[in-house]
Amino acid sequence: MKREIAEPIIKAMKTIDLAIDRLDHTVREIEDEGERKRMLFFIAHVIHDVHVLITLPVVKHHPDLHPDLPNLPPSKGNPIY
Repeated sequence: MKREIAEPIIKAMKTIDLAIDRLDHTVREIEDEGERKRMLFFIAHVIHDVHVLITLPVVKHHPDLHPDLPNLPPSKGNPIY
């Protein structure tokens, strides 16, 4: 995967992460326990899917773009997974 493709993907994923975090905090305020649990269950699946199906394939090629790791030097495309 070319770096010029990987960088905007990770940038978009950071935006998605912030939106999901706000959604999670808001959903936790729902009074109906059953409804709240159903929504939180779905949110957990969304978080898992976007991480496994989008973020991990990108950082496989560019580990330095991993959003949860400290700043690393730019990669030469060497996979870490």
